Amino acid sequence: MTKANILLLRLGTLQTVLMGLYHFFIPFQFNWGNYLEQKSATINWSLYSLNNYFSFNLLILALFLGYYLVRKKQNIEVIQVLASIILLFWIFSTVYQLIEPMPLPEHLNWIGFVLLGVAFLNGLIFFIPLMSLLKKKE
Repeated sequence: MTKANILLLRLGTLQTVLMGLYHFFIPFQFNWGNYLEQKSATINWSLYSLNNYFSFNLLILALFLGYYLVRKKQNIEVIQVLASIILLFWIFSTVYQLIEPMPLPEHLNWIGFVLLGVAFLNGLIFFIPLMSLLKKKE
């Protein structure tokens, strides 16, 4: 694997770790509790738990990829699988945001463009080295 590919994968992994960590704090940042009704305790719990499950899965996946990129560089197949899963996540995020953009107040519309850009850029960061790795397999 070239140094450029390793650098791209590490950058994408770092950004994915940061996104996973950030999502643990989103419910507090946006005060989700203020918008939930007491009569829907199960739905409230589900909202928080799904967010936390998502955050945990994204974080653990990226940490495992980071481990292999730093300590087990020779395990190219594992790196390819983990990086492919994260790439699919970023592609899904990009497509989802194109189809169903985050509803934002007018003065915060720029955040929607930033989030879409981050998803697209992270997808590209994983796509480039993965294509290079797959070509070498042939």
